[in-house]
Amino acid sequence: MKKIALFLFIVFSNLSFAQASLNDYEMALIPSKFDFQKEDNQFRINSTIKAFLKQKGFEVYLSNDVLPEGFTDYNCNKVFVNVVEENSMFLTKLKVEFKDCHNVVLFTTDVAESKIKELGQAYNQALLTTLKSFDKAKYKFSGKTYYDQEAQEKLKGREVENVSEEVTKVIKSEKEVKYEKVEKAPKPENNQPFVKVINKITNEAMVLYKTTRSAIYLCDLNEKSGVVFAKNEVWFFEYLENDKLVSEKLDIKF
Repeated sequence: MKKIALFLFIVFSNLSFAQASLNDYEMALIPSKFDFQKEDNQFRINSTIKAFLKQKGFEVYLSNDVLPEGFTDYNCNKVFVNVVEENSMFLTKLKVEFKDCHNVVLFTTDVAESKIKELGQAYNQALLTTLKSFDKAKYKFSGKTYYDQEAQEKLKGREVENVSEEVTKVIKSEKEVKYEKVEKAPKPENNQPFVKVINKITNEAMVLYKTTRSAIYLCDLNEKSGVVFAKNEVWFFEYLENDKLVSEKLDIKF
């Protein structure tokens, strides 16, 4: 486990162990209903925040959206958005919080208020005002990756016998390993996203574990822990061997 973490640190050198920052996150999740709302997206508050954050560069979803595959497999690679209501008798007050998976607040907008009596108008006025202070965050995605943490979570208790989505055969050449898809395989009962690659000559199995990125898989083979990924439509298996990075070119056709 330490080996794969070290490997991924080398491959994705922009990984940082510094104090968490809003800039370290590209994905955001907004609840479809906040505590003060009586129904989903009441007064269009949730969808307004979603549209706002998309303009700021986030990949953002409401909790009741159709979420992309793997989005909820690992939570610590995204921020969680919450709207806090601080109403008084004659004022509607709101602020927006951005938290990490450990409930640590990364950024909070200024509290904004509205004196409008009609509740829907008051919420929207306060929301638009508080969102203006988001510029204080000076948000710019740092490019940080979370593949090492995700790897440790997904490789815990893994079962090589669980195969999902596709079985492939391997034809080995002198310089490359070639993969060709041959058939679909039933999904395992626990629905874990594994892809098992079989070497037809040696019957050796290479098991690929999906990540939240479609072109990146985690891999464990003969005590070699690394990643299989595509670069300019060419696939590679990279791993550490004697503390040195080894890169093997693969011809994969999924």
